[in-house]
Amino acid sequence: MRLLITGSNGQLGQEFYRIKSLSKHKFLFTDYNRFNICSIDSINSYMSDIKVDCIINCAAYTDVRKAEVEREKAFDVNSNGVKNLVTYCEDNNVKLIHFSTDYVYNSLNKKPINENELIDPTNYYGFSKREGEKHIENSKSESIVIRTSWLYSKYGNNFVNTIIDKSKTTENLKVVSDQFGCPTYAKDLAEAVMQISVSKERIDKEAKIFNYSNEGSTSWFNFAKKILLLYGSDSKIEPVNSKFFKNEVKRPKFSITSKQKIIDTFNLKINNWDSSLTNYIINDLK
Repeated sequence: MRLLITGSNGQLGQEFYRIKSLSKHKFLFTDYNRFNICSIDSINSYMSDIKVDCIINCAAYTDVRKAEVEREKAFDVNSNGVKNLVTYCEDNNVKLIHFSTDYVYNSLNKKPINENELIDPTNYYGFSKREGEKHIENSKSESIVIRTSWLYSKYGNNFVNTIIDKSKTTENLKVVSDQFGCPTYAKDLAEAVMQISVSKERIDKEAKIFNYSNEGSTSWFNFAKKILLLYGSDSKIEPVNSKFFKNEVKRPKFSITSKQKIIDTFNLKINNWDSSLTNYIINDLK
């Protein structure tokens, strides 16, 4: 199987590059400069001499804060870009795997959210990602959306690396304690997607969206506490209400997701967030 990874310079894209030697499949990696998903001409030009079986779309606008200001740019990448990929995949019989976010949810039920939960994005980033999902839901091609959350890896900016970096220069950290969700180790996600990409399971139109994160749940505060403990930092950490950060973009208070659908469909085994974080900091980061 030939796989094309878009957005290969991002933290998830780089995880695919890292695990490629473990697979017998052929990987092609591309980035914005060579393969601009916002331009159908760029896609067609790049693909004119290339044949692939599956596109794994890691290209995305992910800056939650900037998305409130750069709305046109966020929408172009997260919605229009997905539409272009769907068009190409439909025309060329190519499977598409795309990533979305838990920020499309805003549940108040306080129980794990399944994929049929009411969609109610709390910020523009979540809105733009939801608009991209719709193109795949309406697609005739074999394509799926994986909604993930609290993604981290050794590459790029993410919560885990930020907490570690701040602990080196700040004695007292303040972290919100009233937002709950599920961390996701990008390496685990990439390995799961490899299993999904070669699955013989045919995806029905009604089953195109799946949740994926590590199992278990936590608050940002308890997540940060565990990070500092594993890293061996002496920094103090203080829990605060989300209203403490007055200019912060609104995020869902509860986005703990159920992974039962993706487990049952693709026979996945998913690590607990605690063990994956330990593996990352002890074996991967250091």
